[in-house]
Order: sequence, then C-alpha cells, then structure tokens
Amino acid sequence: MAASVDFTTAQERIAQGAAAGDEYIEKLESIRDELTVAGGSTLGTMVSAQLKMTEVETEYMVKAVLPKKASGTNMQAAQDVKKAAG
Repeated sequence: MAASVDFTTAQERIAQGAAAGDEYIEKLESIRDELTVAGGSTLGTMVSAQLKMTEVETEYMVKAVLPKKASGTNMQAAQDVKKAAG
C-alpha cells in the first residue's frame, strides 16, 4: 500500500522534496560503499550496482516530482484567480 503524503502547504512540499533528496543521497552512498567492500571489479557487481542505481533514481524522481507538481498546480491556480479578479 502506498504511503500517504500531504502537500497542503508549501512547507510540507518542501519537506517532502528535501526528504526525497536526503534518502536518494543515502542510498547512493550505500551502493558506493557496497562497491568499495566488494572490490567493484566483477561484472556481476557492476551490473548489480547499476540496477540498484536505476531503481534508486526512479524512486527519487517519483518522490521529488510529486511536490514540484503540487506546487506548480497551486501556482497555476493562483494565477487563474488573479486573472479572474481582473
């Protein structure tokens, strides 16, 4: 089941984006550390690391883009209100 997130305020959207970035960095560092421990020289190790990096990057893009889209939607709505107000 997907986790519920709240993008009601700008602060919540910023926090979600920052959390996504922090998690992304931690996971990339973990992959790097695994390569260092494993020696990183075998094809299997390199392929495994590449697959993990692809998964981590995809996860980051989803988590980071959602707050940006929510902010964009709010900004567009604000512009629409300004236009309607005249």
